Amino acid sequence: MPTKRTRPGIHRRPSRGTLVRYGDRIAEVLGEARGQRVMIKSIHRDGVERRSAVKWVNLVPLDDQLF
Repeated sequence: MPTKRTRPGIHRRPSRGTLVRYGDRIAEVLGEARGQRVMIKSIHRDGVERRSAVKWVNLVPLDDQLF
């Protein structure tokens, strides 16, 4: 039986410039993409800044603290 996710998700599309958590990265929302996706900008472990389209339901709002 699949387990239900307990993480707090974003229930509406985040606006441009919003900081969110995507996996283990902090990302900035750049704008909407096709379908249920948004474009984000994040810095990966190798130090390279990348832009990618991800499903907005996979984004988690930031807590009060970044670190």
